[in-house]
Amino acid sequence: MEVDFGRLAINQVIVHAIPRKAKRDDNPPPLRLSDVVSPLEEAVRAQLQIRLRGDLNSAQEVIEDPEHESQVPSLIQTYLDTPDSDLVSVSRQLAVALRESQNGQNPDGMLLVAECTLDNRRTIMIVKLEHQDGVQASFLESDGKKTFDVQQVKDLMYTSKSRVYKIGVFSHAQVDAGNEFSGHVADKQSSAGNAAQFFLRYLGCRTRQDPSETTRQFYERATDWINSEVSHFETKTNYTVALHAELRSQSLEVSPREFVRKHLKVDDRDSFLNHVCRDEVPRGEFPKDAERVDKMLSNLQFKFASGASAVIPRTAFDEGTASVEQTDTGRSRLVIEDEVAPQVKGKVERAKSTKAVDSDQAAPEVASDLDE
Repeated sequence: MEVDFGRLAINQVIVHAIPRKAKRDDNPPPLRLSDVVSPLEEAVRAQLQIRLRGDLNSAQEVIEDPEHESQVPSLIQTYLDTPDSDLVSVSRQLAVALRESQNGQNPDGMLLVAECTLDNRRTIMIVKLEHQDGVQASFLESDGKKTFDVQQVKDLMYTSKSRVYKIGVFSHAQVDAGNEFSGHVADKQSSAGNAAQFFLRYLGCRTRQDPSETTRQFYERATDWINSEVSHFETKTNYTVALHAELRSQSLEVSPREFVRKHLKVDDRDSFLNHVCRDEVPRGEFPKDAERVDKMLSNLQFKFASGASAVIPRTAFDEGTASVEQTDTGRSRLVIEDEVAPQVKGKVERAKSTKAVDSDQAAPEVASDLDE
């Protein structure tokens, strides 16, 4: 489900402190729970929104996982289904559930729970922060009741004092759709965008789809679009080479939106995104796992209408030994300029040569070497 987190608006915020609970500690430090929502100055609200909107660009869609015995989905569902439900009450229950889910290795931290709107949908956001040792949040008094200053949380998020934080966002429309509990999670500790299993267990969720399957669907749909929608042979080849390079790069994420911005002509971008980015493949970032397509990324296979075919290593295009051209007659030409390697036994003198294969169709198919 495509979500524009740039429309996320924070209405109210409450913060609780979650001290570390050591293993086999029968008397752990008590939770420090707020009694009321935190004062929220407009400047602080704006800064929080900017930071969290940006962080959520790499969010993964998650759905409820019945294997996790978590009460969090029920708490969130009830809160979103009840317009006059109390943010303070549900946030305190979420804080208790977080403490109970800790395994003794979790450091001191804070839990921010926010009532939000997202595209006019009632939304709840949960932010779990971990901070450096020695960082201690202090209570404020508001009409005799305790609360935390959101300014402290904002300062943690904008400085190195907060090592990591994780975000969960759930909207009423998502929770109701098909009676399936779903939302989005972003983990700023993971450079690959993968949400920590601990946070997912706490939320009672799992990612909707395995990253390797999402990567496979992206690759196959992109290849299908290139072969069905691009008629110019050189453009078709350039797009395919760029796709292979993207999936073999050291980057831990794939962003279809960034891919089209870098590699596709302006007129092709919307068509590509509409064809590729549906169901489980988002337009924004998703974690890359090329395991299921790795064997298909080394070579490009060119098939011509005459029955001729050629398998070319992708690196040949990177190194300039292979290229494609469009002829004046509208036909396509595949050019290989290299030393000819002997293919039979016996001494064969290598000779410098240029091989050109003319296509008898305007746009021959470009595919991976599926038989590798």
